[in-house]
Amino acid sequence: MEPIVNGIKKRYSACMEVEHVNYHDWTAWHELVAPLASPEFALLDNDKKILYRWFGVIAEEDFAAVLDPLCRG
Repeated sequence: MEPIVNGIKKRYSACMEVEHVNYHDWTAWHELVAPLASPEFALLDNDKKILYRWFGVIAEEDFAAVLDPLCRG
């Protein structure tokens, strides 16, 4: 089974940058997002501020409800 992050990258790569951050790796992204759970997904704006977070197993439709409006236009 393909991780959902791969599908998000494919679907939204034309309108946003997608980064995969490992919960257990202490990187600059880890420090910026300060993950609370695993799995966790965070939507950041251009200023690297968190706009939205998802926790746990997320249905594709839940991502689409938030991300699709951002990618139209």
